[in-house]
Amino acid sequence: MKQSSELIRLFKEFASSYPYGDGPRHISTWEKQREQVCRHFDAMTSAADSGEDVTQQVISYLSLYHQTGSNLDLTYTMIEEKREWLSSEKWIKQKDRESLTQAILTLVRTCHSDEEEEWFAVVRYFAALPYVRDLPIGMVTPILNGLRPDYFIRIDSNSLQVINHFAHTTYSQQFRDYSDANATGYELIDQLAEEMHQTGTPAWRDEDIFHLFCYWLVTMKQYDFAQYTLAKYAAKTNWEEANLARWVQAIQRKGQGILSGPPGTGKTFLAQHLAQYLINDGDGFVELVQFHPAYSYEDFMEGIRPQTRADGQLNYSIVPGRFLQFCHQAKSCEGTCVLIIDEINRANLAQVFGELMYLLEYRDQTILLASSGKPFAIPHNVRIIGTMNTADRSIAIMDNAIRRRFAFIPISPNYEVLRRYHQDTGFPVDGLISTLEKLNNTIDGTPLLPGNFFLSQEGIRRGTS
Repeated sequence: MKQSSELIRLFKEFASSYPYGDGPRHISTWEKQREQVCRHFDAMTSAADSGEDVTQQVISYLSLYHQTGSNLDLTYTMIEEKREWLSSEKWIKQKDRESLTQAILTLVRTCHSDEEEEWFAVVRYFAALPYVRDLPIGMVTPILNGLRPDYFIRIDSNSLQVINHFAHTTYSQQFRDYSDANATGYELIDQLAEEMHQTGTPAWRDEDIFHLFCYWLVTMKQYDFAQYTLAKYAAKTNWEEANLARWVQAIQRKGQGILSGPPGTGKTFLAQHLAQYLINDGDGFVELVQFHPAYSYEDFMEGIRPQTRADGQLNYSIVPGRFLQFCHQAKSCEGTCVLIIDEINRANLAQVFGELMYLLEYRDQTILLASSGKPFAIPHNVRIIGTMNTADRSIAIMDNAIRRRFAFIPISPNYEVLRRYHQDTGFPVDGLISTLEKLNNTIDGTPLLPGNFFLSQEGIRRGTS
């Protein structure tokens, strides 16, 4: 509630002056850019439908966004004049250019259809493509905003900073996070809707007003987006700051840690906010992967995967797994990057990690990978947080070799966390806490203690629905 109130207060300050100053100029520019997007991509789609190869045109258009940002007056003449320069761009591999072009054209055609659900589905599909997911978010969103401005927010570094701060999210600058960031942006717009529609506020699109507000807040007001402090972490999770400080210290010392405990103690929730604290306001990012019994070295590190060539034949290439992809991206960041491994002990860790077992202990060393033979080292800014369920007897017990490589952080049922959580809900939780204490005292000494989550507002709601 406090964050929502602060957001509304800032918007009122913005609405009192800025929309009547430079605001109309920005709005006019964005309208022209949307017209250009529709005109250019409609022309490229028509040309492609007629059998023309438009790969160079599409890639050149995206390259201009990649080099100069989205605030650019684009013309075909400019693209033609810069063709030689654009052809040298390294952000997209030569072998992926045609595939990316076809994906963009599919995106444009789908957004021109009348099926609203298909628009969002195709964007999620597009964002998951290996040659798209790591593209800068501001490189593609002007296209979506141009095609469907009432459904896709124009997201850049300004709006992403505002969304992450006021929604307590950790969306990255990569396009893979766009769908979720877009949905969260609309949640913030809903919070501001009453103020946006006040008499006297310009009758612009809500999306444009929000984008203008983000620009004003970051660039003009230079709002102090306070770091995600331990105090904020404690307020969000209801744990004591002293506990959280010990967890942070342990993970920074080892480079990796595991939150272990029975179900319902909030391990994944705590891990996500711990990751947010570790990356803070840097340029790092957070990814989450869930292990399961079928998870393998090939999935996590690298392995041979069939890939279809242009002629329809199969190539069997060594493809990097999730961790190698994560580390490759982390190398381009200066800030801390965090990989959360949920249910880490559901996989055979010695088999999944392979030579990573050595690197987890000797963080400053390099080792040759088993499949490719390439040298690999964990980037210095990478942290790993695992979550481990101690109650399920069917999952693997970690041996000491693995245990000593991780900082183990026990998360037990904490009644004070539950009591603090319900201070603002009005729910009479004391009786339930008493029952939970009696139950846990009865079964003490086993890993089966039920956690506080089951008596949180969401847990109670799930249990009674």
